[in-house]
Amino acid sequence: MVALDSVAQRLLKNRRSGRLLTWVARAPVPVLGPDEMAARYPEPGFFQDSGPLVEVGRPRTAVAGGLLDGDVVIKDQIDVVGFATGVGMQSGGAMPERDATLVARIVAAGGRIVGKAKMTELGIDGIGAVMHYAMPANPRAPGYSPGGSSTGTAVAVATGLARYGVGGDGLGSIRIPAAFCGLVGLKPGRDRVPRDGIRSPVRTLDAVGPITRSVDDCARLWQVMAGETIETLAPWTPERVGIAIGSWLRPARSVERAFDRALAALAVGRQRVDIAGLDRVTFMGGMIGAHELATGPFAGEVHTRAGRTSRMLGNAISHADAARLYAQRDLLRAATARALERTPILAFPTTAIPPPALTDALVNGGPELRLLRALGAFTPLANLCDLPSIAVPCGVDDRGRPLSIMFVAASGQETALLRLALAVERTGLGTKPV
Repeated sequence: MVALDSVAQRLLKNRRSGRLLTWVARAPVPVLGPDEMAARYPEPGFFQDSGPLVEVGRPRTAVAGGLLDGDVVIKDQIDVVGFATGVGMQSGGAMPERDATLVARIVAAGGRIVGKAKMTELGIDGIGAVMHYAMPANPRAPGYSPGGSSTGTAVAVATGLARYGVGGDGLGSIRIPAAFCGLVGLKPGRDRVPRDGIRSPVRTLDAVGPITRSVDDCARLWQVMAGETIETLAPWTPERVGIAIGSWLRPARSVERAFDRALAALAVGRQRVDIAGLDRVTFMGGMIGAHELATGPFAGEVHTRAGRTSRMLGNAISHADAARLYAQRDLLRAATARALERTPILAFPTTAIPPPALTDALVNGGPELRLLRALGAFTPLANLCDLPSIAVPCGVDDRGRPLSIMFVAASGQETALLRLALAVERTGLGTKPV
């Protein structure tokens, strides 16, 4: 077990000639035991204690006959009048004067906003642990990580507290919790939804999108958020999908079996594609995220160990380092664009591992490095390249943990992803053991 902050210290110590060096730690670090875990993470509530929005002096009744007609939870990085926009911060954030445009659209379409869903501090953590309050339990896999950073949103939808959830995805923060909680999660292109009223600790990486229990609900919420219309949502499969998983990372056996089974059920061909730099997306995304956090408006708001570590790394990145990182991202974007010219869809497991046990996921109260690498092995590609991506359930392992398949498409192809996800959903594999 390796704590993230110990890696940061070694990384900075071994920084030479203006170049950041990658380093994989091997020294053992004590992990929190079950008793300490139980004391630190009791059963939580899911929402801020602000009460329903109808109590803050502004009518929030649904529009009769609206497309949504259901309860909605909003991740706590999006402005909703009557609720402080906390972004998972210890300070709790400020009260907005107006709704984000996407929130106004949801209300106008019949959505009943019932609360703000809690999130990890500044969206830093994909496990769901870096919080200033108790970590929500995974309703689909008790004792296992619910994923993050849209932790509260996914848990609320999975438990039935809301029909629709709006999450934010910086390096996988919609798709990872959707995968771990057995849900559908769509990360759209960054500017496909109006950006006003969205608080972004990582200014070039994040996008907001739906988390739902079904593809149909995901499509409904997506249409409203984006201001678009899907006339008919019909299943679709391409002739082939691009496979870019390399020897640098082998997914867990159950993950690999579920992935292969889903593609076989879709009866799609597979085309091996090479994306130079794919093996570095976890590092590249993490370092760009750390740089943008450290140089952005939320730099002074980190209080957890993982948050301070990320800021420390970001502060150590020189202008030359940052320029190299963004240049590497440009090369990755070009390589991914070439791959999408050969095949319209890239397919990956959403995560390389099933939801980890909570006692395995944390080291000294913070996220465990190797698990973060496995969680973020594939999801950062879509953020770094500003491409749409969707996660959809495709099975469960022998412990009942949800497994998920992820697709990435060219810019503007969110509807194609929804149609492909519908095809996966209709195979009926989502709850079947592998």
